[in-house]
Parts: sequence; structure tokens; C-alpha cells
Amino acid sequence: MAAISSLIALLSYTIALCGAVPLFPWLSIAPRLLLVAGLAAGVWQSLRSPWPIKNWLLNASIVPVFLYYAAQFSRSNVVQPVVNALAIMLAARLLGEKNGRHHLQIMVLSLFCLAASSLFDVSPLFLVYLALLLVQVALSLVLLAFYEQDSRMLLSRRELRQVVVAGLLLPLASLPLLIFFFPLLPRTPIPLWNLSIATASRTGGFSDKVEPGLSPDSSSSPVLAFRAELPRQPQQQLYWRGTVFNRYEENRWVRVRAIPPERLVYGSSRVTQFIYPEPGLSRFLIALDAPAGIAAYRARANQDGTVEMPFAASKRLSYRANSFVGGILPVRGGINRAFYLELPATVPAEIMRVADGIRTKTDSDGHRLELLEQYFRAGGYSYAMQGLPTGEHALEQFLFIKKRGHCEFFASAFALLARAAGVPTRLVGGYLGGEYNEVGGYYLVTESMAHVWVEAFVSGRGWLRIDPSSFARNAGAVWGTPPRIGFVQRLRLVFDSLDHAWNRSVIGYDFEQQVEVARSASRRLQTLTLERLFKRLFVPLSVVVFVVLVLLIVVKRRFVFPSREERLLRNFYRHLEKECGLRVQAGRQGLFDLARLSNNERVGAFVSIYAGALYRDRKLTDDEYCRLRMLLRSGFGISRSDPLSE
Repeated sequence: MAAISSLIALLSYTIALCGAVPLFPWLSIAPRLLLVAGLAAGVWQSLRSPWPIKNWLLNASIVPVFLYYAAQFSRSNVVQPVVNALAIMLAARLLGEKNGRHHLQIMVLSLFCLAASSLFDVSPLFLVYLALLLVQVALSLVLLAFYEQDSRMLLSRRELRQVVVAGLLLPLASLPLLIFFFPLLPRTPIPLWNLSIATASRTGGFSDKVEPGLSPDSSSSPVLAFRAELPRQPQQQLYWRGTVFNRYEENRWVRVRAIPPERLVYGSSRVTQFIYPEPGLSRFLIALDAPAGIAAYRARANQDGTVEMPFAASKRLSYRANSFVGGILPVRGGINRAFYLELPATVPAEIMRVADGIRTKTDSDGHRLELLEQYFRAGGYSYAMQGLPTGEHALEQFLFIKKRGHCEFFASAFALLARAAGVPTRLVGGYLGGEYNEVGGYYLVTESMAHVWVEAFVSGRGWLRIDPSSFARNAGAVWGTPPRIGFVQRLRLVFDSLDHAWNRSVIGYDFEQQVEVARSASRRLQTLTLERLFKRLFVPLSVVVFVVLVLLIVVKRRFVFPSREERLLRNFYRHLEKECGLRVQAGRQGLFDLARLSNNERVGAFVSIYAGALYRDRKLTDDEYCRLRMLLRSGFGISRSDPLSE
């Protein structure tokens, strides 16, 4: 026997855990401590004796909390005060005295806490916590219905099993509606939340400027930048274009909005990708270099092959991109050479001397680029992330003294020398490479893969992609063959593919995907025939029928596979109706009542043996089972002999 009050208390604490655990990492220190203390004190109270603290005292203590967090509320700080106040309210409710209404309050506050955690992160674990919480809430609601009638009620094992089944059926009944309405409910294509909350920036990686020399060391960040669904590509084509830096000023490359008009010509050989970027502060959309078109809401294509949004991608989104991956971007009608040759007057004289030596040797842009490549390859430069040049003269130190640096040094120095030598150039910021996930069929690109390269214009050909980092003497070690994937890495990729499927199908399911689903359904309906319909539905319908049959067998297993006692009892009822003329109402008439109504010795003998086992809550022995079968075979007719008397 189980006390219903203990069951409800246990469910209340586990419900509170399901609501508080996902929110716990996002809380401030004080709400965390109070939440742990409230849960521990509540459990102690349930196991020992009630606390002398009254509920009105706890309610009064929450008022200063509301005032404190209300003072912190602002347009730039909307969420944190609310979630902290929710956690403290839940802690106070767990600590105080509890009746039926108080248990309901714990359930509601736990649901609010779980919902609040989705404002920070909605991982697949959120669905697990939600499912556990809903099942426990359904069980608690069923138990509370009995609790209100008698708080001291005890439930037997059979009654408890019935309560559990009823509680499980409640959320399961709503599951088909959830699946049906999920793809239909309207969604906004605009990330509304970024209008009221400041987006947290990601660590390192892709930036809005290139400024070599800020630090002697450069750390790489393993934070995920984006996923890209597409077939595996050659490693030399994995340049992901983000932004373009078109002006050099004050020892750094920046992007100016006044881009000279130019008409890029994209070839017919294109690669289609579906990009799923992580939320961040950048407004630029990433795609393989160079994107010929990106299908995204309110995306705007620029003259230099970049695409940007009017707002930062502060929520998960997805888009389709078509890219021309030849490494050359022809331009119809030429470019504004003066714009891409601009240099400040502060360029060091030593750099200008090297550039003048290249410029005076030839008038050909292509030949000048070849001479620049020879200069870097013969200069003994190495790719490095530590011990880097710093300060205002970092590029001079890189070119003439230390000769070690990362992609920003190589690209900045090459573009600066090229402009000084008379070749129009610009820097391209994005990512290089990616880890291909065979399970999900997509590339994983992290912030550690952020990269900068150069585009140089050659008359008659267009913009050429040049990666000066590949001129380093140790470039083979940096961009060599990727390491073999072991068991742990494969397992990580499997879990990542599950996480990607969750983000793509649930979190990233937006208005554009709704439209695409509707269009796809319309196209399929137009070409649908009865034969195709039968072929498409045969397998899923077979699975549904099989599952339904299995559930029926499980639920009605006693009827489908009755025990030998039940089979004997059914045969006994049939014999009574057929041979004794009695109308048996199973479950409403006792066995001894039927024996008295039949006035038959053999019926009485059967009942005596069968009831001797049934009313003593045991099964029939083999000897009793054989004797009862003999009685049924002989029948209950008057003309037949009694086997017991022989």
C-alpha cells in the first residue's frame, strides 16, 4: 500500500527538478543557492515534520524579491530578472506548507521555469525534460483528484497501476494533435526576440575587421559556427565566403559600404548547399565561395559577392545557397581600379620599396601576382599562432624580421604589397575547411576555421582567389590530410547529427519551410494516383496495423491468451447455458449461486473444486485441472454418468 500524500509530494519534487535543472545554468548565484536550499528543506520537511514557518511569511518575503528584480528590468535586460524571480518563487513554494493548491502551484512554476530555459537554449534534452514533466504532471493531477477527497488515502498496487496508466494516457492522447498542428501553426520569418534582448557574442573567429598585431598569441575557438548540408567537396574548394574588406586604414582592413558597382558573372557549374548558422552577431550569410544566390528572407546581395541581412542572426535560421566554386569571378564591364588601389600615406617605406621593385618589372597584373607569390615562397615565411609580431609596425616585422604569422598577416601583407604594386585587391573573410559528417551528410565548421584570403583583379579574367597562407613553408602541415576518425570521434558525429536533426526539424522550422512544405505537398498531390498512393502508404499503414495489433494484444492479453483457469471457466459457462438452460451473466453471478440454480451435482462438484482454488487466491493444481476437464467432457446432462462416482 502507498500513501497518496507521499506519492504527490514525491512527484512535486521530481516535477520541480525537471523544471529547474534546464534553467539552473542560466541563473544568478543567489537564485541557484535558494533553489537548492528550498528543494532540500522541502524534502526534509516531508520526511520529518512540518516547518514552523507559515506560508504568509514566505509570501511576504517574496515581495522584496519582486521589487529588487523589477528595478533591474530594462530593455537590454529582460530575461534575467524574470527567470531569477521565477526560481526564487519555486524555491519558496517548495519550502512552505503544502496542500492540493500548493502542489498545483509547484507544477505551474516548474512549467514556467522549463519554458524560460528555452529562451537561452532549446536542445534535444529540452524535449526529454518536457516529456518527463508532462507525464508527471498528468499523474499528479489524477492523484490530486483522490487527494482532495481523502488526503490519508492508501492505494493498493493494482490501484496504483491503474492511476499510472490513466496518467500516461493523458499526454499520449495529445501527441497526435501536437504532431498535426506543429507544421501548420503560423510562424514569423523575423527573429522577434532580438528586438528586446542583446545577443551574446561568440568567442573569436569571424570578425568585422582584420587587424594583425593585436596580440602575440592567437587562440582558436572550437565553438560551432555553422553546418552546411552538401555532398563532400574537394578540400581546395572549401572556402566559405562571409564578408569583404575593401579599405586599408590605420594598420587594419575594414569594410566600407560605398561599394563601386560591378557586375559579377557566375558560371553554370554550381553547388547547392543548405546552411544552418549558429546564432551570433554577424549579419553576413556564409556560403561557398562565391555565392551566386542565397534564398533567405530579406537577404540583400552586394556588388562584391557578399550577402547580408538587415539584422543579426540572433536565432537559428536556415537558407539555401547556390555557389560558383571555380575560384575566379569574372566581371562584366570592369571595376573601379582606383577604389581597390587606395592606400594611406602611412604605408612604410620598406614595403613600398618591395612593391615598387615588382611594379617596375612588368605591366601585367597576372605577372605581378606571380612575382609576389615567388617573393613569399622564397622568403621563408611560416604559419604560426604564437610568438606573433605586435604593435603599429606588425606587418613590417612580419615581412622583414620575424616572418611568422597567421592568415591575417599573410593576407594583409600580400594585399598591401599588391595594391602598392598596382594590382587591385581586397580581403575576403570567412572560413576554410570543415569536418564532414558522413552520418548526417553535412560539414561542421567551427570558429577555429575562420580564415582570411585575398581576391586580386586581373584584366580579362576577373577576381582571382589567392590564399597567401598557402605560400608558407609549413603550409602542408597546416592544411595536410585530415586525421583518421576514431571510434570516439564517430560517436561524437552521431550525436551531432541527432542535434542537427533536432535544430533543423524543430528549432529551425520557420515560415519559409512551411511554405516549402505546402508547395511540395501541392506538387505531389497533382501527380498522385491510386497506384502511387497505395505504394506510398503500404509500408506506413502496415507498421501502424502491426503496432495497433501489438497494443491490442498487450492490453487484451488475458482475452487473447487466457490462462487455463479462464479457459475452464468459459467452457463451464457454455455448458451451463447449453445443458442446464441457465442464462449466465459473467461477473454478476457467483459460482455457488449458479450451482444452486442448476440443482446439478456435477455442477456443484465443479464449483467446489474451482472455488476452492479461486477463493483462496491460488492457481489450480494439475490434479484439480484434470478433474475439472473430465467433468466438462462428461457434461452436466442428467443422462450422463457422474465421473466422480466411478
